[in-house]
Amino acid sequence: MQYPNVLVVILSQLFVSFWMMSANAEDLKLKELYKMSPNIQTIKQVCPWRSSTTKGIIRLMQVEEKGAHKLYVQWLREGIAGTAQTPISTIGISEINDQGYYRFDLPGGRLMAGACSIETIMEDIVDERRLRLTLYLTGPGKYEVHLTRLLDGTLESLHD
Repeated sequence: MQYPNVLVVILSQLFVSFWMMSANAEDLKLKELYKMSPNIQTIKQVCPWRSSTTKGIIRLMQVEEKGAHKLYVQWLREGIAGTAQTPISTIGISEINDQGYYRFDLPGGRLMAGACSIETIMEDIVDERRLRLTLYLTGPGKYEVHLTRLLDGTLESLHD
C-alpha cells in the first residue's frame, strides 16, 4: 500500500525539478540581458551583407555617455540550421566617439553596390554646430566616414 505514495512523491519531485530547470533557463536568458549596458539607447539593423563564404546583417548601436551619443557598428553572421546570429566584428566610429560630443538620431541604412550607406545630421553639444555624417560600411570592421559642417548657408567639408 505504501508504494503508490512513494510513486507520487517521486513523480512530484521530478516535476518540481523539471519546473525549476525551466525557470533557471529563463533566468539565465534574463541575466544575459542584464549584462547589456544601460547606456545603450537604440539598436537598429540596417543592411544585409554577404561575403564569399557567409552572410548576415549590419547592426548600429547608439550609446549615451556623459550626455553625448557614441556610435558602434556590428556585423552579425547568420546562424546555420536555426542557430543564433553571431557577431564577427564590432567597432566604434572613432571620428564620432573620440573627436567630439555629438547628439544624433540613429539613421537607417541604404544598400549600395559594395557598401551600406548611413547618413544623419549630428549636433555638437558644446557649440550647437550641426554636421552631416555620411558613413560607408564596406565590410566587417571596415568603414569610410565623411563629416561635413553645416554653416549658415554654406558648407565646409571636414574630410579633405
